[in-house]
Amino acid sequence: MLVDPTWRAFIPPVIYRLNHCTEGDRIVLTQFFAGLRSAIETITQDTAYMSMLLYDLVVFSKTWETPAPPFRLLEKRMKDATMYLGFYTDTYKMNELYCTFSKEKSPTCDGLQRDNNGSSGIIYERDRYWNKTLVIPRHASVLLLSSKLDSQTPYKYAETLFEGMVGSKKELVVFEYATHSTIMSTPIDESDKFCGMNLLVSYVKNRGNLDRLDKSCLDKMPALNLTLPTDIRSEYLGTQDVYDGKTTRARASLST
Repeated sequence: MLVDPTWRAFIPPVIYRLNHCTEGDRIVLTQFFAGLRSAIETITQDTAYMSMLLYDLVVFSKTWETPAPPFRLLEKRMKDATMYLGFYTDTYKMNELYCTFSKEKSPTCDGLQRDNNGSSGIIYERDRYWNKTLVIPRHASVLLLSSKLDSQTPYKYAETLFEGMVGSKKELVVFEYATHSTIMSTPIDESDKFCGMNLLVSYVKNRGNLDRLDKSCLDKMPALNLTLPTDIRSEYLGTQDVYDGKTTRARASLST
């Protein structure tokens, strides 16, 4: 919900109703979550341009914990977390998939017996630069984009990364209300233009010269808007009063 500006506006009333939790709230929320699930499961043309094989290769090669953590530890981490993206079963499957990709010799992966067919792993080795503080070469510069509503790669880590880079030719651009993937989560208006993409294009066109970076789109970024359009309220909540109204529709079901 946080990623999409429209769905984001549902967060305050949804939290309110979850805390309030009357029978009327349960009916409204059941209808809402059914609509949300339907929207999430809708396949768009963008899906055709996404390679999960490439995604998994990058994640497992660069960021996955090694050796693979025990499944009980993954479950404990999830239960101890304040917020969590997805479900335990998702992380469980990812851990299994990591073992399949990497062919890692470890207690967790050995227990799955995924290395019994003699095939090679689909993974690349971490070189001497992996997980090391970057020293910016004299002929290069670094442009780092981050956003304060990014729940997947939090802004505080972008700050740490930026401060840790050795060199003066670096710039950190922060978006107040963008989310993960700042290239595509920074719409300037409804014309399909993105400030993050504009910054990247300017950086490339100017051959990494940060002094010539065009940041004018930052002044055009929309403010945070948590007002729900009237048609959206009725469509997903069945009422115009998003906080205390009763749905005008028949009782919804998560199975429909």
